[in-house]
Amino acid sequence: MSFYPELDHLSLEQLIKHFRLPPPEREDAVLYFQEIAHLIATNGEDGVKFLWQESDKANTEKLQAILFALTETPLQHPFVQPELCKLLVRYLHDERPLIIMEAIDSLSRLGVIGSVKSVLGLREHSSPYVRSSVLRFMRTLYPEKALPLLIESLKDPDYIVRESAADELGELDSVEAIPFLNSLIEKDPHPDVRQAAQTSIDLISSVAC
Repeated sequence: MSFYPELDHLSLEQLIKHFRLPPPEREDAVLYFQEIAHLIATNGEDGVKFLWQESDKANTEKLQAILFALTETPLQHPFVQPELCKLLVRYLHDERPLIIMEAIDSLSRLGVIGSVKSVLGLREHSSPYVRSSVLRFMRTLYPEKALPLLIESLKDPDYIVRESAADELGELDSVEAIPFLNSLIEKDPHPDVRQAAQTSIDLISSVAC
């Protein structure tokens, strides 16, 4: 179900108009523009071309939405496919942490395993959002190598990364992770991390039974 059902029946021209305007007050800008960008992409080649052309001049929230829409579902348009991975790899060097994060998540959605060296090079990035996206990338595309990295990241100084590591361990379905997750429940100072650890333990336990 759409977060913004009022957008569902708009024409491409109307969607483009909404995309170029500021978001409504009190709305999450990224979520709002993601919804519009996704709908624009579903309009075929004209919609995808618009998003592609907008990427060079979009602000952070709109660029996040564009990258999400271009990679949420595989796009078969030949004018985009050869260049999309190059664009995402270029954004790994962007000065905006949220764009780097979105680029990594987009590469993960596309299954671009060849970019692992560039992505792993961002493990020590100053932004917890970037470090978290590296964990998601490794768990999704390299699950057989992700466990040590995720366990190590449970000690990250930022709770955002610890929470992400706990979440990804649950998706990894590894019983080896349970003692480390139990330790988080007992000792981590942040409630979101403790909750993520408990949820992951429950998930792993349900699969193991």
